[in-house]
Amino acid sequence: MRNSAANFNDSVIDFIRMDRDYVKNIKFYKGECIYIGGGRGSLYFIERGHVRVSTQTEDGRICNIGFYKEGDFFGESGFSGDIISETATALIDCTIKKINFTSFLEEMKGKDVLYDFMIYMANKIMNHQDTISGFVVFNSEKRLAYTLMRMASEIKDENMSSIKNKISYQDLSYMIGTTRSRVGYFMNDFFRQGIIKESKDCFLIIDKKRIEEYLME
Repeated sequence: MRNSAANFNDSVIDFIRMDRDYVKNIKFYKGECIYIGGGRGSLYFIERGHVRVSTQTEDGRICNIGFYKEGDFFGESGFSGDIISETATALIDCTIKKINFTSFLEEMKGKDVLYDFMIYMANKIMNHQDTISGFVVFNSEKRLAYTLMRMASEIKDENMSSIKNKISYQDLSYMIGTTRSRVGYFMNDFFRQGIIKESKDCFLIIDKKRIEEYLME
């Protein structure tokens, strides 16, 4: 009997972490492009770091379409091998696994992990739709709260989550389409409300219940 989406994710991660010829470990520095024009037949997995995926409109504006953290896959829009208007950028220093998708899919055939991968991708599509709809209806303050919530990872306390690696206010401002000073103002307000907390062990601790209640207001 299968459990949560997290278990599906764990099964796929365990599979690609085995020593395989079609998986390459690559380090990217903050601000470095991971790919331009889509993944082109590759899937990417984040061992360490945070990644922004964006596209450019016809009038030259940058549109952020995804933010990913340690343990996430990205780049699946390039499975066809075609060039698409999509760029992935390291928000901090990152360690990334680049996976040849054709070889990956071939090895998964006939194994339970293929089903797990399909479930994982279905959940990812739903999360992506939530992100897009959130950015359409939220103001910049709620876009920041939503972005922090999406970037956070689970910790032992089921009521809390954390962002391990520091993200600058400037980078956060790029993500949500506002100024650095506004991000600073919003963050101070989140601290005051107890939505986020500082920690010596990570960049931020996030109160999941409080941030969800705030987004529902």
